[in-house]
Amino acid sequence: MKTIHGYLRMMEHEGLAPVKYSWHYATYSDETSGKKQDKCEAIYNTDPLPVNEWIGKKITLSTSGKIRCVLCGRPTKKSFGGGSCYVCFTTKAQNDMCILKPETCHFHKGTCREPEWGKTHCFKKHTVYFANSSGIKVGITKEDPISNRWVDQGARFAIPVLEVNSRYEAGVIEHYLANFLPDKTSWQKLVVGDPPEFDLVKEKNKYTKHLSSKELFVETGSSKSSPVSYTVSSVDKMTEILYPTPSFPAKVKSLKFTEQDSIQDTLLGIKGQYLLFSSGVINIRSYGGYQFNLTLD
Repeated sequence: MKTIHGYLRMMEHEGLAPVKYSWHYATYSDETSGKKQDKCEAIYNTDPLPVNEWIGKKITLSTSGKIRCVLCGRPTKKSFGGGSCYVCFTTKAQNDMCILKPETCHFHKGTCREPEWGKTHCFKKHTVYFANSSGIKVGITKEDPISNRWVDQGARFAIPVLEVNSRYEAGVIEHYLANFLPDKTSWQKLVVGDPPEFDLVKEKNKYTKHLSSKELFVETGSSKSSPVSYTVSSVDKMTEILYPTPSFPAKVKSLKFTEQDSIQDTLLGIKGQYLLFSSGVINIRSYGGYQFNLTLD
């Protein structure tokens, strides 16, 4: 019997055929030192046994209900924005609305919550891509390799479309293309099997041709704007991603993870950041910062 304790983080992964997952979690020194729990730097841990090897085994996953902010480590009664305490949710740039809606970037207005963070994370190469997770969708990422983003969202196939120099420009293009293509994944379709096939190369050629006749703009301050500049990606082949999913749940159900609702079931597979059980699924990404106890029979 194997037991792991700590605070949840997204699973780490490597490879694409198939994806190999690792259980990644945080612990805090003040929980063993007897000190009052407040802001505390997380100690990150990765279990040596790949999560792929848990498949077919019974897992018990429970929580005490404790949550610690994924950014500052402060205990919090409620999680905001995927694992932040209220202070970090309302003050950190990575929790601002422009992260969810990058076309609303307001850096040029001088109102960025953390200008230095913005310079480092938002003003760098971003890729606009097409992916097939539950069907074709458009998305953006600064991940390098790009496939890290594709795996986290459970894409079976994907292709880079355009490259730009900022998150703002990528967001403007994504927002425009969302008039024609979905920009979200249906988790209900994602966790029950493979999506319908789409020729992403054909779709890429179609929409890059369409964009060549359009001019999109970003604001640059003082009521000025400039055209969005992009480069068409030279990649002309879809990337295929294989997940460790020998089988899928018979029914679509999002499992609760509370003090009263522990999960005790056989692991069927892993896709994106979802653990697939016979009774339903849990998105590990949704519970960042939650204390957990995991037992593997």
